[in-house]
Amino acid sequence: MIDVYAIQLNFDQQFPPSLFEKLSSLVPLEKKNRLMRFYREEDRLRGLYGELLLRYAIIQRIACSNSQIQFRTNDYGKPELIGDNPVQFNLSHSGIWVVTAIDENPVGIDVEEIQPIDLDISENYFSPEEHRDLLAKEDKFDYFFTLWALKESYIKILGKGLSHPLNAFSISFLSPQEIILQVEGRRIKDICFKMYPIHPQYKMAVCATHDQIPAQVKHISQKQLTHFFFPIGY
Repeated sequence: MIDVYAIQLNFDQQFPPSLFEKLSSLVPLEKKNRLMRFYREEDRLRGLYGELLLRYAIIQRIACSNSQIQFRTNDYGKPELIGDNPVQFNLSHSGIWVVTAIDENPVGIDVEEIQPIDLDISENYFSPEEHRDLLAKEDKFDYFFTLWALKESYIKILGKGLSHPLNAFSISFLSPQEIILQVEGRRIKDICFKMYPIHPQYKMAVCATHDQIPAQVKHISQKQLTHFFFPIGY
């Protein structure tokens, strides 16, 4: 069974520099230095809590310590866990949300904030069938980001990044719950999708190689995540 976690960030409250320093001590120095290069604090916090949420998910999954978690990247830049544990994971963040999925099999996850966008780009990034479906929708922005989240989740399960064109496959709905993937007109039956209504202004999708996708997301707060790593004093 896949585990799916989400954390909603609060950018309205001031984030103490001392707390950022404390939490960033949990990640490798190279990662911390990359975070510090972000100009906007919101970007730093999304990156930090993404790393912490992923580490939390791995610890829950394989009962290891944070210090035992080490990553490498494949040829396409996708992070992988070093070690003998057959753990696969994926991470995404957008706006106020950070989400992660973890499994023994390849898994992809994506969250997208719905915002104004030039819908004409769908002709370049969507298949002809998807573009046609989009034009038929009343709420085109909602459907655009629905498709985008689903397509990104599938791209992520492949682990090749955008080297795999987004318009090389097509996603459609047989019903609100039955989402199908087609490549060159042929349905791919060993790929499953699930959408989560995480927030009215966001679209969230998980892609897996089996149908054991949970019905609910495991929500965790910033405070809970902080207390998990530092039970005393925070």
